[in-house]
Amino acid sequence: MKRMILIAVSLGLAAAVSLPAQQRPQERERQGKEEHGRAEYHFRQEDARRLREHYSNFNHVDVKHRHRLAAGERLTGDWHKRIRPVPEEVIRELPPPPPGYVFGYIDGYAVVYDPGTGMIADVIDLANLP
Repeated sequence: MKRMILIAVSLGLAAAVSLPAQQRPQERERQGKEEHGRAEYHFRQEDARRLREHYSNFNHVDVKHRHRLAAGERLTGDWHKRIRPVPEEVIRELPPPPPGYVFGYIDGYAVVYDPGTGMIADVIDLANLP
């Protein structure tokens, strides 16, 4: 009887130990985002050129009075109302964003951001490119 109890307890402990091991990659990803403040992503130089071709009319962008956006910061204000998705035909030419992040366009900027938190992974100022 004691042997059966010991076996049952051992199996239960083994199952409990293996469960957290299966969850570790997801937990590490979540902690990595919280510790570093953002996911890693970097636009390439050719990405700026391609995005600039698509968003070529910057007459409506008030460059002097818009918020400055930077990687590692959050989108502010009423960004939910103003941000626009980047079209699929442009997205196909970009490296995929980090899990949970999407591409957007706002106030002359192309951004890779988390739509749940507004956290910016990377940004290109398309209105001020040479």
